[in-house]
Amino acid sequence: MKEPSPEEKQAAFVAFREELDQEVEHGIEHHEASMTKMGFMFLGIFIGVIALAALLP
Repeated sequence: MKEPSPEEKQAAFVAFREELDQEVEHGIEHHEASMTKMGFMFLGIFIGVIALAALLP
């Protein structure tokens, strides 16, 4: 098997890093969106429980 040239190695590393950066960015955005949805859900539950406690004698 032929050894890749330094230019080929560098190009492969650059491509790998770019792809990894894109995947990490996508993962972070997905995680942030999920956490925001859960935060609003728990806020709604909390407000509902407080409202129930205030309305029930």
